[in-house]
Amino acid sequence: MLAALFPSSRTITCAQEAFWPFSHLGIGVKVSTLGYGFEAATPLSDLFIVRIGIHLTNGLGTGYINFPIPDDKDDNGIYLSDRFGYVPDYRAKMGPDFTHGNLLLDFHPQGIFHFTAGLFLGTSNFKLNGYLSDYRNNNKLAILNQSYEWPTIDIGGEKVDLTDGRSNIDLQIGSRNINPYFGVGVGRAVPKNNRLAFKFELGGLWMRGYTLTNNAQALDISMSEQELLRDLHHYLIKYAKVWPMLNLQLSFRL
Repeated sequence: MLAALFPSSRTITCAQEAFWPFSHLGIGVKVSTLGYGFEAATPLSDLFIVRIGIHLTNGLGTGYINFPIPDDKDDNGIYLSDRFGYVPDYRAKMGPDFTHGNLLLDFHPQGIFHFTAGLFLGTSNFKLNGYLSDYRNNNKLAILNQSYEWPTIDIGGEKVDLTDGRSNIDLQIGSRNINPYFGVGVGRAVPKNNRLAFKFELGGLWMRGYTLTNNAQALDISMSEQELLRDLHHYLIKYAKVWPMLNLQLSFRL
């Protein structure tokens, strides 16, 4: 009876470790160049694993920072110091504002090594939200003298309105919200022989182009009189085609 029982037990163990469609569920916690996130995965076979996840950057970025600005004349020959009685600071906070979902397929030709292909859905924005501040009064919003209007800033021939002393500059990398992805890595999103496993992946998202807006107003900096802005445009056009993806993940098999 014992001799007959042991082979049966071994057969059961091997069957539990084998993968067939939706036979197991893997839950992952990850940190990547798109932020942090969570993922659910299930095998389609021993060779293929499908993954659905989300990447976020909520809570990442800087606090408010004061940027001194020059007391320059505007197009009407009016100085900032005339408008406010002093030269205000530009006080702003900046950081990434990424939200991405992913639908990916891992192909495991050998062991834990895998190729990955699929789609990322979402936006990759860098935000700069700020206002003209009164540094003499605990950085409260600067108060405009009644006889003047709010100033504008010239960026590449575009008039950026600072009505109410506020600006919301948004740089979006990628001209679309659906981005193809390809990567390679080691590790399994659904651990096979253990409950817990570490996964490393390196790849890239195709994210051609960019858009720059302030308060939803599109800005064209390609012909800006400011060399820094022109350089930023050429850099984005040349290099912002593929977003590098580095993903570190801890996966648990249920």
